[in-house]
Amino acid sequence: MKYEEKDQSYYSVVRFELVKLINKEAKNLKILEVGAAYGATLHYLKETGIAAEVIGIDLFEDTKNKDKYMPVDRFIFGDIQALELDEYKNYFDLIMFPDVLEHLTEPKPVLEKMKNYLKDDGNIIVSMPNIRHHTALRKIFLKGDFRYEESGIFDYTHARFYCRKNIKKLIESAGFTVIKQQGSANRVKDKVRLLNSLTFKIFEEFLSAQYYFVAKK
Repeated sequence: MKYEEKDQSYYSVVRFELVKLINKEAKNLKILEVGAAYGATLHYLKETGIAAEVIGIDLFEDTKNKDKYMPVDRFIFGDIQALELDEYKNYFDLIMFPDVLEHLTEPKPVLEKMKNYLKDDGNIIVSMPNIRHHTALRKIFLKGDFRYEESGIFDYTHARFYCRKNIKKLIESAGFTVIKQQGSANRVKDKVRLLNSLTFKIFEEFLSAQYYFVAKK
């Protein structure tokens, strides 16, 4: 799995859909993002006053594109499955996992470990792709194709695949309490959102390419 071969656009997007999941009244938070890429989302959170301190973790440093990195308080490079952050025990108000857990061979121990770095009233935000999305079903069952791709549900760096209930179970198995869950079909402003509403969300799991979870410690 060669992350360094991915297109730069994969790493440089502000995840506004995740920002919207943060309490609107929140200010001056201490935020850690696992899978921070170039730090675009963290930089936005600090610039807007939502965060007072932002720290990003990513697998490797892109030394060829150092100019792409946004100014954040600290970048930590390394495998989150091996990293220990003892200096940050009970430190963060929020830890974000933007489409990162599905890349790990053992995500549960990582969630359990990261729980130690949250304040007692801290939250996590998790975003993960949904293998039950209609495009995945069409590709597998109608086309007989499980070919990996550069990004999306069939990203070639994915180690695991999940449906909504599996994501929820993973989060809860690590000792968190889910307080909010939302499919991407509820967030988009197009015919998908309309179709989801007209069908009373019965087919939501087939229309949501991603799921977003907020959980508390």
